[in-house]
Amino acid sequence: MPKNALSDTNHYKSDPPTPKMAAEPVVPQPFALPLLNDETAYTIPLSAQAADLPVEVQTLWGGSDGLDPGEVTWIHFYWDDERTPFDSQSITAPYDASDLPLTGHVPQIKLNAPGLHLLRYTVVLVPGDTAGPSSPILINIDKTAPNQNNRGDALIFPPEIDSLGVTDAYLAANGDQVVAEVRRWPDIRLEDQVSCDLVLLPLSKLKSKRRVLAEGVAHTSITQAHLDGDPIELVLTGDVLRGHPNGEYNARYFLNDRAGNEGPPSRTSVLLIDLTPTPSLLRAVEVPQLLIDGLIDLEDARDPGPPGGVYMLILEIVGAAPGDVVVPLWDGIRLPSIVIGSGQVWPIVVQIDYPTLASGGFEFVPGTIRADYTWQRGTGAPRRSAPRFVRVNLTVAGPVSPTNPDPVNLLLKRVTVKGRDGDNLLTINDRDQPARVIVPLYVGPVESEVLELMWGSPPVLADTYIVRREDRAGDEIEFFVQWSLIEQTPGGTVPTFYWTFNGVNRQRSPDTDVTINIVPIIGLLDPEFPDVTYGPGPGAGFINCDLRPWERGARVRVPGDVSRLSGGDEVVLSWESYRNTNGHPSGVIPETIETFRHTLSQQEAEDGYDFWVPFDPYILAPGLVKPADGQTNPRHGSAVVRYRVIKSGGGGMGDSNRRLVFISLNQPNSPPCIGD
Repeated sequence: MPKNALSDTNHYKSDPPTPKMAAEPVVPQPFALPLLNDETAYTIPLSAQAADLPVEVQTLWGGSDGLDPGEVTWIHFYWDDERTPFDSQSITAPYDASDLPLTGHVPQIKLNAPGLHLLRYTVVLVPGDTAGPSSPILINIDKTAPNQNNRGDALIFPPEIDSLGVTDAYLAANGDQVVAEVRRWPDIRLEDQVSCDLVLLPLSKLKSKRRVLAEGVAHTSITQAHLDGDPIELVLTGDVLRGHPNGEYNARYFLNDRAGNEGPPSRTSVLLIDLTPTPSLLRAVEVPQLLIDGLIDLEDARDPGPPGGVYMLILEIVGAAPGDVVVPLWDGIRLPSIVIGSGQVWPIVVQIDYPTLASGGFEFVPGTIRADYTWQRGTGAPRRSAPRFVRVNLTVAGPVSPTNPDPVNLLLKRVTVKGRDGDNLLTINDRDQPARVIVPLYVGPVESEVLELMWGSPPVLADTYIVRREDRAGDEIEFFVQWSLIEQTPGGTVPTFYWTFNGVNRQRSPDTDVTINIVPIIGLLDPEFPDVTYGPGPGAGFINCDLRPWERGARVRVPGDVSRLSGGDEVVLSWESYRNTNGHPSGVIPETIETFRHTLSQQEAEDGYDFWVPFDPYILAPGLVKPADGQTNPRHGSAVVRYRVIKSGGGGMGDSNRRLVFISLNQPNSPPCIGD
């Protein structure tokens, strides 16, 4: 590793040997500036002149590959033609280019001497054997500002400016700018800087005794084109000039070089500014909805207003005049421009449509946008207001709705209410039990998201489900609605849906319409068997061979009842056949359990309606029942019927009494009657 060492006068009593040249030393950036086309010396900026200056050897010298391990090579650094090095470093063999750079340091005291200086080094491979001196480099300890630190000549303004000052007419006719020329100075160099400022007159006695600081209004940097003869110009833009109060100003400039030396202010020119006053302050817009929770979300986008949706307010622009143009900006997107009118009403309300609001991808990832506006008068350059930074979060639990900000997302599955008598139907058979509601879970569920089941109109919260870590898209989610809530709407259609909530925004599924039919219809007349005789005789109460049921089946009548039945009512006939005489459940024939449906006309509601129950298997199966050999029972089969009336729109529902009928197709000393 390199280390500080004593002067090489410890090794040599005469000048160091000078064999072949080594690579030149390097003063690294930013301690030295890169060479420009008009330079032969590396400029040492003021910022590097206050401390020791590093000098590096970055290229390996010759002969190092012939050294034995442990031999020590010395590097001695020299300033100008001094015989004593200002620093020495050593490195022990074996070594190669990867061990570089080796760094020496010029003592800061030497940097107090301005002007050009030589830097070089010598390499002593081993004591008494010198690999050679380096090529020298020149450095420039620059302590003098341009123009030899003298004041520059006064700025040269166009004659019209000298006579009339800066006027609206002049700016309109000259590209909204004033160009001042700077006379060149004798020692002009590349990258010299020219900065102009304006100092309002008159100067107070206090100000006249010290340097007056003013904000820069124009700047230029010297290029090769300037060295080749192009004029040196400072451009004072209309925006800059309008930002200064009307009055007379001392116009001056300062010269700086690339080393950081600044000269004194130039001689001054008087510049008159005589412009129509313009706004000095363009305040940030206000977004009132930020006051609620500090961000813009879907609830804000759904705000019914007025004005409706998300909006921002442009506060009064003091100094604005009719004809000025204001262009609102949301996340850099230009919104329709506004022309200031006579008697302009403030603040100006600017609505943000949803496509603009969501354009930054905020339906998928929340973010922050800049809300502001530009103000422009005539052909002048637009000025931008102070910004308002707005947090936007439009994310949801579940898929993003293509119809945002509408809260109903058609991509969310509808719920299904599982009633005993059918889906999305709750009847008296569901009484006093919670109704089960199911829905497939949406795509991309995230733990802790919430689904909220709503019931009725107006909707009330019926149940919630919190997404678990193990839940996956398509899983069946289960809710329950308490009967006490259901019975608040005893008859009719009730909407139900669910919200999804991710902690910020909600969206909801489409409605599922649920029919609630829990008003009981009491006193329905018993079903009838019009073809069955009930008088005395062995066939009383039977469907038997005398009725020839194989032709059309058995007729069951729902009696007319104008007090309980109406046109449009649905009648559901239930039929069950048995292998016994009394319709006991132990003898039911499974394949004969059936329902038959019909919607009554008004005439049928008044006169009655006949169902025809098919022969096979409903009559045939119980009709063949007879006692086994040696037994007396069952003597015959039977069937039980009842009917249910369901009024439309949840208007009521009721069941008739059960009606038993005997069935036998057996004949003494003959085969059963199952056809002609």
